[in-house]
Amino acid sequence: MPLEPTIQPPVLDTLTSGHSPLAAADSLRVGLEELLGPKATLVEQGARQSAELFRLTDNWVVGLMLVAIFVGYLFVLYAYGGYFGQMVKIILGGHIGIRVADELSYLYIRAVRSSVALGIALWATVAIRVMDFALPESHSMLDSLWIGPMFVVVALALGSIQRSLTSGICSLVRRPDLAQGVNIVADTTMALVALVATPLALFFVVNMGSSAVWFGGAAVVVAALGLVIFAMKSLIFFIEQKISILLWFLYLCTVVLIPIGIVVTLAVRIGTT
Repeated sequence: MPLEPTIQPPVLDTLTSGHSPLAAADSLRVGLEELLGPKATLVEQGARQSAELFRLTDNWVVGLMLVAIFVGYLFVLYAYGGYFGQMVKIILGGHIGIRVADELSYLYIRAVRSSVALGIALWATVAIRVMDFALPESHSMLDSLWIGPMFVVVALALGSIQRSLTSGICSLVRRPDLAQGVNIVADTTMALVALVATPLALFFVVNMGSSAVWFGGAAVVVAALGLVIFAMKSLIFFIEQKISILLWFLYLCTVVLIPIGIVVTLAVRIGTT
């Protein structure tokens, strides 16, 4: 009985004809394009391309920042834990006058500044994680490395601008001591928010599952609550110092609301581009 002739595909013909491996790979690519279309790619090529792309949090810079935040948090708790009650008393107490601001010890100021520095690094890493959620596509290693230090520098620059604006607004009523009291309220509020939100924010950044959303939401609630408390406390402070409420409103809009609005707007534009 005669055997029926078999037709061998061009790709297999090329692979079995004794050609070089490079020619065989080229023939395989041509065969894939003929079969699946011009956009067909080899699995190895796609894996190699994906290996060159990274998440914003998948680099040693962010990892080092997380370790520094954790160690710094433990250090602040150990070295300045005795001053947390005084922070709560200043924020939740009935009043804070200029005299109270003058009577604060040097160690208390160090405790507040250490907690503020912790908060700056903390919210920088939170912003990076939020960008990972907002921009789900991968990024290059270069983008991942510089984004963390950039957020820290932006936060420091924003804090310096806010202090300068506070001094400028208080100079309108010739009360430079008023700026000192407002800065004490602002720094103490941020310190307490950082101390409460640090565990939540760390779980949010390192957690890759669905529970990260819950930790991130809890950290945002703590930050929003701190902002509301600061607004109320600064209003009480201005009233105690017999300063016009209009000046307080100018301060709140210029120093707090407008910078926050600018940051949110930039984040939204980055997320939509």
